[in-house]
Amino acid sequence: MNKRAIDLYSGIGGWTLGMKLSGIENVASYEWWSEANNTHNVNFNTEHIEIDIRKIDIEKDLKFDKEIDFVVGSPPCTQFSFANKGGNGNLADGLVDVRKFLEIIRYLKPKYWAMENVPRVAKILSEEIRTGGGLAEFNDLVTNIVVVNASDYGVPQSRKRMIAGNFPLEIFESYKTKIETKTLGDVLDSLKGESIIDPNFGYQMSTEEVTDNNNEPDLTCEEARINRDVKSYHPVYNNMSFPDRLDKPARTVTATCTRVSRESIVVQSNKGFRRLNVRERGVVQSFPITYQFYGKTMNAKFKMIGNAVPPLLTYYIFQSFLEIDAKSVKLPSESNYHHNVPNIPPPLSKFDNVKLSYSDKRKFQYAVPNLRFGSGVRFELSNSFKDEETFWSFKFFHGSSKNIKFVNLDRKIFSTIYENLDEKYRILFNDLIEQLLITIKHINFKKLQELWVRKDTSMTLFSLIDEIGEVTAKLFDMLHISNSKKLLKDILVFENAKTIDNNKEMLIGFLVLSKLNNLLFEI
Repeated sequence: MNKRAIDLYSGIGGWTLGMKLSGIENVASYEWWSEANNTHNVNFNTEHIEIDIRKIDIEKDLKFDKEIDFVVGSPPCTQFSFANKGGNGNLADGLVDVRKFLEIIRYLKPKYWAMENVPRVAKILSEEIRTGGGLAEFNDLVTNIVVVNASDYGVPQSRKRMIAGNFPLEIFESYKTKIETKTLGDVLDSLKGESIIDPNFGYQMSTEEVTDNNNEPDLTCEEARINRDVKSYHPVYNNMSFPDRLDKPARTVTATCTRVSRESIVVQSNKGFRRLNVRERGVVQSFPITYQFYGKTMNAKFKMIGNAVPPLLTYYIFQSFLEIDAKSVKLPSESNYHHNVPNIPPPLSKFDNVKLSYSDKRKFQYAVPNLRFGSGVRFELSNSFKDEETFWSFKFFHGSSKNIKFVNLDRKIFSTIYENLDEKYRILFNDLIEQLLITIKHINFKKLQELWVRKDTSMTLFSLIDEIGEVTAKLFDMLHISNSKKLLKDILVFENAKTIDNNKEMLIGFLVLSKLNNLLFEI
């Protein structure tokens, strides 16, 4: 007899596809977002209506003619995600959905169940089900709380997720020995050429048959540069590769991303850099190339894919529900279920417009190349606003992510360092500054903001700070500053490993940028 399951917070069908691949009957799915629910319905030829699970009357709305063997689902993770308000989402509100999920488990008494969410929920749930916690009454239901990486289960994406529930964890974890790791490069290569072969399922289609596989325009030079900076030189978070590496599983596909964001996965194109397209994101999430996404806009498709649970991960969870051991488990490509292309074509998606102009109060805050020392220690050019006026300056930043400090680079700092230069080094310094001023002497507050908001396109701010960074780097080898360690400590009134290791380079940064603050901005 076929096993029966229901899917709470079903999204576009990541859990349901795992059921189908495992030969498990999907009795019901519950989702409130209409576009996601429509995507689920069209792909599986179902008629599930949109419903807010919080409003379900359990005893009235969850009566089934036969026993439910398995319950699965992915409650909304927005309130738990570190991406939401820096990790300060409304946890109490997020736990409302978790409680409802557990109440349903208590009522239906399935043999096995699993809940998927972001890793942070593992600790939260562990604390809440303890004696005295807000969910302590459900402690007997939860036997497993683990954090897994979807890439261990064949998903071509490093996507860590919490799986909580009651299921054969040892069997589930044993599957990893049988599964090959897939990479972002595998996905991109598979979607090229006249004949496309799905890297996850082996389905074969012609290029013309595969939808949503067209690329948006390349990132502009400015967009690419900003992406590179926020990924490779972020002052607080860990550095990322730019462009993304192809020899590893992709980074986590997120629900929201823009053409300029740390979260966007960026790859090389024929002539530059681009974001992943809709189909590439879908395959990275392990949806087959036959699966269709019925978002009304490209961003809606991005959101529904990013919010989904990877079907390959859910497939192996269901295999453990069925108590199939690692020796007997089939690969998803060997399943008797084949996901066919639905009869209804998905809507065509318009690409985001490339921004050509910006608000007059567009914010700029980027580090000067060669003056980034790691751990948040860096020299930056930034702007600020007061009433209708815009002000620019170079500053030095240091400290921890929770206690960021800065030093204004003024004439006093310049004089302190300049006085410790021998005459020959002063001449070298002045010569290089004069050469630099030939290019940038016309720069002022107004000019910089016009460049940044694209009212003036004669140069870019990044070309400006790049040139300043190059001049500064030349001085690293040319200048000698007496008493450099003591000088730096006197200026900063602190000492740490970064300042000890880079004291000369930092002093030259102070010297050059305090001089430019005076010449360009009269600071």
